[in-house]
Amino acid sequence: MTTSKLTTRKAGTIWVAAVALALAVTGTLTAQTIPPPPQLDAPVANALATLASPDAPGVDPEVKQASGCSSCGMKPWLGGYGGGGCGPGGCGAGGCGSGSCVPGRICHGCGDRDTVFGRFMGCLYDELCCPDPCYEPTWIPAANAAFFQDGPRPVTQTRIRWDEGVRYRFPDTSEYLWPQIGGKGPKVLTPYTNYAGLSLYQEVAAKGFSFFFELPYLNMDPAIGPGAGGFGDMNLGTKAVLLDRELLLVTMQFRTYIPTGNFQAGLGTGHVSLEPALLAALKLTHSTYLQGEIADWIPIGGTPGFEGNVFHYHASLNQNICHVGDCFNIVGTMEFNGWSFRGAFSDPLTGAPIGIGGSNYVNAGPGFRVQFCERVDFGVGAAFGFGNGHGPTQIYRTEFRLRF
Repeated sequence: MTTSKLTTRKAGTIWVAAVALALAVTGTLTAQTIPPPPQLDAPVANALATLASPDAPGVDPEVKQASGCSSCGMKPWLGGYGGGGCGPGGCGAGGCGSGSCVPGRICHGCGDRDTVFGRFMGCLYDELCCPDPCYEPTWIPAANAAFFQDGPRPVTQTRIRWDEGVRYRFPDTSEYLWPQIGGKGPKVLTPYTNYAGLSLYQEVAAKGFSFFFELPYLNMDPAIGPGAGGFGDMNLGTKAVLLDRELLLVTMQFRTYIPTGNFQAGLGTGHVSLEPALLAALKLTHSTYLQGEIADWIPIGGTPGFEGNVFHYHASLNQNICHVGDCFNIVGTMEFNGWSFRGAFSDPLTGAPIGIGGSNYVNAGPGFRVQFCERVDFGVGAAFGFGNGHGPTQIYRTEFRLRF
C-alpha cells in the first residue's frame, strides 16, 4: 500500500514538472521580439514603388533606355523640335501621351486615327517627335530596290551595272549626254544614238554618311556618223542621312560629274556638272515601300546659251514577292521617271540650235531583284519612254551589288 502511494506521487511530480517546463519554453518564445524587415536603399524603394504603380510605363527607371537615350526625346530631326522631351509639350506627361515614349511603344495620342490620311499624319508625327528608341537602322532590300534612282541608305557596297539604251533622241539636248553637235561635241548631225555602258560603282559608308565614285565605259552607236568607245565622265559624291525612322528614311546626296570622257566622240559632256538630290524611302506596309528621288543637274562651263539645267524626278513602288528569312528574297519594282530640260538642242537636219524650256521626257517600267543573304543581290530592270521626248525609247539595266 505504501509502495503504491509513493509510485503514484512520483508520477504526478514528473507530470507537473513536464507541464512547468513546457510553459517556461512557450513563455520564452513568446517574449522574443520579431526583428524588423531590412531597410531598402532609396533607389531600390523608388523603383519598386514605380513598378507597383498602375501608371508604370513597364520599364525599370534604373535602366537606361535603348539607343543611348534616357528620355524620349532622342536626337530629333535636323536639330530638334521646340519644347520636346518628356516634359510638357513633348511626348511625355502633358504632351501627346503619358510616358509613352519607351522602348517598343509608340505614342498615339495626336491626330485623327479614323481616316487613312489621319493615320498617316499621326504615324508621321510619331516618327518625327516620338520615335521608338528600340529602332535600329538596317539595310532593307525593298527600300533600296529601284534601278533608275539612287538608294537612300548609305552602305558600303560595290555595284557593277550594264546599261543599254535604244534610240536616244536629240543626244545633245541641254548637253546632258553630249556637248553641242558641231561645237564641242561630235561633228556629224544625227537624230538619235544607241549606247551601251558598263560601270563600276564603289561606296564606303559609316554612321549615316557615305562617299562614292562611279566610272563608266561607254560604247556609242549613232544613227549617222562614226561610233566610239571608251571611258566616260567619272562622277563622285556623298550621301548624308537627314531622317532615319522605321516609317521614313530621307537622305541628301551631292554628286559631281568630272569630264574624263572624250567629248568630241560623244563619250562625255566636256564640262563639270553638279547634282544635288534628295532620296527617300517610305514604308507603306511591312513588305511594300515607296522609293523616290528629286534632283537638279547643273552644268558648269558648257556651251553658253545651249547648256541648261535638267530637273529629274523618280518614284518606284517596291514589293517583296518572295521572302525566305535572310537567305533568299525577291523584290519587284514598278518605276516612273521624268526629266525636265532647259537650254537647247541641235536640229538634226540643219544643225541650228532650238531652244527648249521645260520640255519633258518620261518613262516607266518594271524590274526585279533577287537577294542572296544580306550581302549579295542581282537584278534586271527596264524603262520605256512615252511620246517623242528627248531621251531613249527603251532602257535595259542589269545590276550586281555586293555589300560589306
